Amino acid sequence: MRMSCLTFSACLALGIAAASATACSASAKAPGEGSASAKATTDTAAGDERAGRPHEDGVVRIPEASRQFVEVEIISDAAQHSTITAPARVDFRDGALAQLGAPLDGRVVNVQVEVGSQVKPGDPVVTLDCPEAADMRAQVDSVRASLREARAALERQVRMLQQGVGTEKDRLAAETRVMEIEADLTRVEADAAFVGAGSGTTVVLRSPMAGRIITRKATVGLAVQKGADPIVEIGNPDSVWVVADLFERDLPLVRLESRATIEFQSVPRPIAGRVASIGAVVASGMRTVPLRIAVDTHADLKPGMYGRVQLQAAGGALTIPTEAILIKDGKESIVYVEKAPLTFERRSVTVAQHVGGRIQITSGLAPGDKVVVRGALLLDNSAEQLL
Repeated sequence: MRMSCLTFSACLALGIAAASATACSASAKAPGEGSASAKATTDTAAGDERAGRPHEDGVVRIPEASRQFVEVEIISDAAQHSTITAPARVDFRDGALAQLGAPLDGRVVNVQVEVGSQVKPGDPVVTLDCPEAADMRAQVDSVRASLREARAALERQVRMLQQGVGTEKDRLAAETRVMEIEADLTRVEADAAFVGAGSGTTVVLRSPMAGRIITRKATVGLAVQKGADPIVEIGNPDSVWVVADLFERDLPLVRLESRATIEFQSVPRPIAGRVASIGAVVASGMRTVPLRIAVDTHADLKPGMYGRVQLQAAGGALTIPTEAILIKDGKESIVYVEKAPLTFERRSVTVAQHVGGRIQITSGLAPGDKVVVRGALLLDNSAEQLL
């Protein structure tokens, strides 16, 4: 194909030179230099078109003899059946991973689990000694005692008012005091519930879900801080999905419920799945969007495994041969579409993935367009070919 392109370019160059020589000879013999100069200008413009320099409107016209070097392909609906390939990894589903950290500053006094241990909801995992926990629990007892006293005072004011020896003002003051202490009790009880049931300085971290211990950083004697990194992670290995990192340019080709096929080196057979969700945010670095693919429970899938996923592209994704794409000015992807037997029009397109020697087009073309798939560089020698 390259030999044909070079041969044609050489023929074009010789043809242009011959045309220029003929034009110069004609101008020397013609009686009027002005008309000869105009004719030479016209011939030069025609030569520019034959040499692959399109008009400003992006239209190129070629002579009949050059048509044999240009091949076109009609875009059809059958070209829409394609796939998208993306890297993938196995991850826990939402809600299938729990991280336990210290609710207060303290020290680890006991660790009841190891990595891989099976746990149920409510099982003790790590025991801490936190001095602040004793203060929080003591506050609950103190506020409860104050509330009992305030309620007794309110009852006394109500009786006195009924007997005619009390005032409405005193009753309202006692009632307000009860409401204030009840609010304080709600607050301190919530603080105490945050550190869990128990007494004194003991704080027991319990499993919030059924699963296995994924990581364990807690060791006896370890000093822990409130808000620091988790010391235990619990995950449900039976609740996983596959996360694929899809490039932003491929987003128009994927829909919810699109079929997917995932391959892992450690799994002997491909795994079927479907797109369950499409991320709402594009990662600023790699310009990718996470796709979460639901799969049936598979014993061979482990969180952290890496593989590759093939997604079925949604309808509307056309494909053309890669050599049909030209790069204009180093950034714009273009193709040439045949509008008449010897006339071709430049068209900007948006490209997506390469699929088996072809490239997906998300915009710029429609079924029925006649796209130049061989000899595109002969129509625009100022562009570069996409390899």
